[in-house]
Amino acid sequence: MAEPVAMPVPEALFASLRVGGVELPNRIAMAPMTRSFCGPQGVPDAAVARYYAARAATGTGLLFTEGTVVDMASARGYRGVPGLCDDAQEAAWRAVVDAVHAAGGRIMVQLWHCGRLAHPRATGDAQPLAPSALTASGPYIDAADPGTFDGHLAYVEPRAMTQTDIDAVVASFAQAAARARRAGFDGVLLHGASGYLIHQFFNPDSNRRQDDYNGDAAARARFACEVVAAVRGELGGEVPLLMGLSQFAVNDFAAKTWHTPVELAATVQCLKAAGVDGFHVAAHRIDTPAFAVDADPQQRSLAWHVRQLSGLPVSAAGGVTYSTSIGESLMGADSQVTDPAEAVAALQAQAVDLIAVGRAMLANPDWTAKVRAGRWRELTPFRREMLASLV
Repeated sequence: MAEPVAMPVPEALFASLRVGGVELPNRIAMAPMTRSFCGPQGVPDAAVARYYAARAATGTGLLFTEGTVVDMASARGYRGVPGLCDDAQEAAWRAVVDAVHAAGGRIMVQLWHCGRLAHPRATGDAQPLAPSALTASGPYIDAADPGTFDGHLAYVEPRAMTQTDIDAVVASFAQAAARARRAGFDGVLLHGASGYLIHQFFNPDSNRRQDDYNGDAAARARFACEVVAAVRGELGGEVPLLMGLSQFAVNDFAAKTWHTPVELAATVQCLKAAGVDGFHVAAHRIDTPAFAVDADPQQRSLAWHVRQLSGLPVSAAGGVTYSTSIGESLMGADSQVTDPAEAVAALQAQAVDLIAVGRAMLANPDWTAKVRAGRWRELTPFRREMLASLV
């Protein structure tokens, strides 16, 4: 059999980048992906540490952790996901961070509250919390549990958050951020995407409140900005703080949160003023247009708009080196390997600063090394069954 031919290395991927107080050696990130291997107590073990360290060891510039909940009751949407809200979890994450640092990597924790996308099977029967008492549409699917793939489970009605609830959740994010700093994480990513709690406040379809947390896009960003300010207070000025954004939700991949660049600008400017150092933007594909043609005739991506509006570094995820979107993959569609040059074009066009690789890095711990060597054609396609193991 003929030896595979090495392809030209996309040099733009391997330029350094500074985010907040952290210098990254290249523009490749491991996207945050729910893995659910942390048991009922939400404590990552040695296998989790090996999983992250393996990606760091092959040269990946930055790792984002899986979603890590800020409390073990209403915040938890899926069984087996980790937390960062008690001493055992903090100590376990310290071991993960140490393993990544020993492998030469940098790692940021993604802090998470599922809001109305939580489910009693994971919350210990606690009722989910949400901006408004509106049940999420669609079936409840746990990507780590094939028993849910047939869609027989439904979301449950959440309880509309009181001001006391809001204050408590803001405090839980801040407390988790303090633990992240003590555990040695290189930064914090707040999960404001995919239809989870912060995103639910952003979106007028899930936020029907009659108070200061709703109204225009700036008002709907108030909760997120309170979280940012509280977390920034715990992290200090040097530890990078990012906010995750997306148009879609995991229960509705066709959802739109912002319908015009003006609406998005109100959200982004509020978050910047509150203290974020950058953003992580998820889309179906990295170049998926953010808005309808009448709102943006040039059909530019959500990441492009966020970068232009904020002037801050932006990490972008969406179908990197794969032919299918995450939604299609979770429905069982096969992915074909594609040229990373398609994603690198976004770097070259200054639409993004970091390329976040998700499913492809789950299937290929050595994604960065293979791409750097020009051997991307050797990458393994992602299959849904891979979610059942931690390799």
